[in-house]
Amino acid sequence: MKSYREQCSKQEKFSIRKLSVGVVSLAVAGLATVNTYGAEVKADEETGPATEVTATDTVASSKLTSTTVTEGNKTVTTTYVESPELEKAKAAAVAEGVTVTEEAEKVQPSIAAAEADNKAQTAEINTVVENYKKAKAEYEAKSQEITLIEKRNAEAEAKYKSELATYNEKREQYELDFLSYQAKLAQYQELLKQYKIAKKMYDSYMEDNGFSDLKNLETVQDLTFQRETNAIHQIDGINTYLTKDAQARLNTSNVHQYDSNKLMSSDIVSTSPWTNRETEYILVREGDKFVVTYDNLNKSSMRENVNVNPIKRVIYRYEIISLPSNDGKGIAAVSADPTVTLTVGASTDKLKPVKVAVDVEFYDGNGLRFDLTKHNAIVALNSLNHWTGASYVESGDKPRALTVEAKDKNGNTVRGTWNPYADGSSMSIEHNAVVVKNGIPDFGSAEVTISAENPIKIVAQKTTFNGSEFVVSEETVIDATSVNVSGTGNGHNIGTDNYTLNGKDDIIGVYTINSTTGELTFTPKKKFETLEHIESVNIGNNKYIAIPNSSVSYDPTTKEVKSLKDNQYIEHGSAFNGETSSALEGWDNPDSKYLYYGGAGLKMLDGHLVFTANGANAKGQPTVYWFAINSEVAVPKNPGKEPEKPTAPIPPTAPTPPTLEVVPNAKPVKPEARVKWHKNKVVRKTEIPPTPTSYTPPTPIVPPTPEIPEQPVQPAQPQTPALPNTGTESSTVAVLAGAMTGLFGLGLARKKKED
Repeated sequence: MKSYREQCSKQEKFSIRKLSVGVVSLAVAGLATVNTYGAEVKADEETGPATEVTATDTVASSKLTSTTVTEGNKTVTTTYVESPELEKAKAAAVAEGVTVTEEAEKVQPSIAAAEADNKAQTAEINTVVENYKKAKAEYEAKSQEITLIEKRNAEAEAKYKSELATYNEKREQYELDFLSYQAKLAQYQELLKQYKIAKKMYDSYMEDNGFSDLKNLETVQDLTFQRETNAIHQIDGINTYLTKDAQARLNTSNVHQYDSNKLMSSDIVSTSPWTNRETEYILVREGDKFVVTYDNLNKSSMRENVNVNPIKRVIYRYEIISLPSNDGKGIAAVSADPTVTLTVGASTDKLKPVKVAVDVEFYDGNGLRFDLTKHNAIVALNSLNHWTGASYVESGDKPRALTVEAKDKNGNTVRGTWNPYADGSSMSIEHNAVVVKNGIPDFGSAEVTISAENPIKIVAQKTTFNGSEFVVSEETVIDATSVNVSGTGNGHNIGTDNYTLNGKDDIIGVYTINSTTGELTFTPKKKFETLEHIESVNIGNNKYIAIPNSSVSYDPTTKEVKSLKDNQYIEHGSAFNGETSSALEGWDNPDSKYLYYGGAGLKMLDGHLVFTANGANAKGQPTVYWFAINSEVAVPKNPGKEPEKPTAPIPPTAPTPPTLEVVPNAKPVKPEARVKWHKNKVVRKTEIPPTPTSYTPPTPIVPPTPEIPEQPVQPAQPQTPALPNTGTESSTVAVLAGAMTGLFGLGLARKKKED
């Protein structure tokens, strides 16, 4: 195939003739043809309107696509020069993410110029793509670096947040453990103090030779008088018994059940409703004398030389000498066990003591009374109490509800309240220990999570009397975790002041909060009355045996055995409390290792004793005295192992906030690349020469049709006669030859003319 340049370097001219010959006609037609490279084609005749012809060729590295159209008397050949390298560069650019935009086509003066422009476009696109690749790689590297930094920072922050949450949980538990530790530490310090006192008393007792009789008590003691749980008893000289319903009604406490002023006539019956194996409650009067006889004893005995004789009967002969009630009446509980003995009490209307005389008699199995002067019958004088004022709380008063403040889940400041006595209870004290209330604040519909990050705070409140009642007139949010509560006289203020009224203490209790857990506590304040209560025993002709380190002493002039100072409350100087609380063991119970602190020993000679309780147990309460006679003389005992100091909880270590990597301030901008390209084409216009006039050939001469004569019938095997030579065939041939000669001559004439 010839090149486009060769095709365009000259214009070829040629004619095509096509002859169609029929029997009686002749046709001549002209054909027009366009070559594939757009060279001008001319024909003798145009057979129709302008037509478009497209041809494709490849020259060197370019692809050429030509389109020819006729515009008037010209042919316009448009040749598009396409570069495979340019197409490849464009495709690579699109694949790489470069925006490729096609611009308007450009007409180039030649194929070479078009190829040069395509080459320049290819180079430009490739340069843009390479630069874009580098920029994108740099962007991705910087973006990845930032992403990795942010990821590491996020992981570090997430780890810290998790560690902080764990720390906060441990911190809350630590604070609870620390509060428990503080309580245990305070208890330990009291126990240690008590232990050291007990150890000192025990060591003193063991080292002091003056108490040889007590140390050898088992050797010198003839009397064994211990618990007799199967004993039966009979009361003579009394016909005034409390009904069981009356005793149950009065039995609101160990002391109040002896409030004789609350007895009604219907509460007393002449026949005992109790069995002889039960404790019986009787009505007694000043001057009454009655006898209680115990039988069926099986644990008591009296030693005589080497013989041990069982004690089968014990008789107590009582006389009620004095009672403090206006009507001189009281209530006595006759124990079912002879070693627990008797409790007597009465309403305290006068400054008179409860005073009861008793004579103790022991009998053998034959009904013979033991002569106490001939035996070492040593009994214990225990539970000789002395207090300068009973402990109490303001049970008739109640604190104002506590108000606290915190943040809800949306960060809004909200308030909650807590009323420790909303259940209808009152402040109280049991076994010398106040009853503590615990709770949490009520924030209503607000959602509040208390933590170290969201602690609660106390709202202190001051009140003002408006003429009819106290109202809150001032509120202050404070950082203190403990506040005092005043009584009614000060309008139940809540704050850190030491409230007084008429020069006297007016604090009824203390609110305490755990700011990070939300736990609230109200502790009623223990107070002490000034009403003194003293219990004593006049031992008469019996012999006093001192117990080392006991609070009890003996006055040989009055023959009274008692404690000269308060031995009921540590707060008032006692070595031990009388009552056992949840924290400390008290001395005033038979099983206490400190029982000796309120007692003495007594060698019985005639068995006559007078028990006295002077002063009500507390303000407005009855005067009550319980005394027991048994052989279990309490002496200092080895307190055993020193109390173990509680171990302080170890506070958790707060996590260290992470040091975050610096993220570049200017974040990389994602690169963008755009390229423009255009198609290149070469346009060539060629003028079309005039079309020659069409030749109309002459109408051919039609020769006449000769007549064919009828053939005569020949006889058998006739010979075919020869046609006659008329000259007709020769004429026809001559006509055809003339026509051909004319046409040939016409052709020669036209050829000559063209030449």
